[in-house]
Amino acid sequence: MFSTKRIVEFGMCDIGGILFFAKIFDLTHSAYEELVLSSNLKQNYFANKLFAMPLINTSAEFYKPIKLHQELEIKITVSRIGNSSFELTTKFFDETGDTKATVITNHVFVDKVDFKKVDIPNEFKALLNLNNAIGLNINKE
Repeated sequence: MFSTKRIVEFGMCDIGGILFFAKIFDLTHSAYEELVLSSNLKQNYFANKLFAMPLINTSAEFYKPIKLHQELEIKITVSRIGNSSFELTTKFFDETGDTKATVITNHVFVDKVDFKKVDIPNEFKALLNLNNAIGLNINKE
């Protein structure tokens, strides 16, 4: 599991001072980028000439309002690893440990020329296995 923190900024909120629903995906992706970049991988996985790893499905569920200037703890776990795709579960917690929201994202590795699926590189798969939900190699396609 990977953990980081973020503060809800003014520009992320609606007129009522509550996080605008779509901004949860910005926070999710920011934490995901931090996870990948902090891992010191040899390849650049966000600007690679050979492959891309686009999102193919996302969902968000909110349990309690997320408010302006609230500090959130963000925890990412890998909930599924396949041959070419993986799923992340990102949970958002307030200062008391209450769960505020959960975001599920599904990513797939594709060739940049024909956009056909390619296998997850071993280096990236190792990163996923380090951050999976149960501490085991969970390969499922």
